[in-house]
Amino acid sequence: MVNNFKTDLILHVAQYPREEILNRMGYTRTTSANLERLDNVLESSSFGMEDGGFDFKYSSEGFLRALCVVVGMDMAETDQRISRVKKYLDEEKQAFKPYLWVDTGFQRKSQPLFALASCEHQRYLHFPKGFWRLPIDRQLGRAQSLVREHVYETGGDLGIWGQIKQYWFYYKKNAAYLLALNGEVIGKQDGPVPNQASGGRELDLIASTTREAWQ
Repeated sequence: MVNNFKTDLILHVAQYPREEILNRMGYTRTTSANLERLDNVLESSSFGMEDGGFDFKYSSEGFLRALCVVVGMDMAETDQRISRVKKYLDEEKQAFKPYLWVDTGFQRKSQPLFALASCEHQRYLHFPKGFWRLPIDRQLGRAQSLVREHVYETGGDLGIWGQIKQYWFYYKKNAAYLLALNGEVIGKQDGPVPNQASGGRELDLIASTTREAWQ
């Protein structure tokens, strides 16, 4: 018996033709869509449960359960793994995702709003999935490294936004470290986030929407 659930599932699935598995799961015919869904379950670290898939027969969780049943997986172990995955995904959904905001001291003059909106993403640097789980000292260290990389790649120029003055590393919604262009910590902000740019109500709304979309 292989201890790793994912490896065990892959080995069980390998004992049967894909078409037979899907047929035993209740699919009357094999399609590229349900074959792709089966492959996604086997390849995904969350067994396909992260995307919330639904094909009018199974939810993502239901698909995984049905698959485990037909290939003979231990269902007690399956239930435990599904519970852990659901807990992990819920934590990911609820957690604040740290990010870097690139501060150029931007003041809107004659720049078209549509141009600023299309470039808004340039002012945000994001971290890999699960980054928020790291201790704050490791988060800060990686943020400092990312600042130095970004300055090197951009030459300190953010195009329509202007020359980069500093970076804000938001590790909580209302808490940030202020970083110089060499990554050095030069300040800290606790409490409400300071005004990030002066660009009018429309631009502020775009910036707020952008931040929320990445959380």
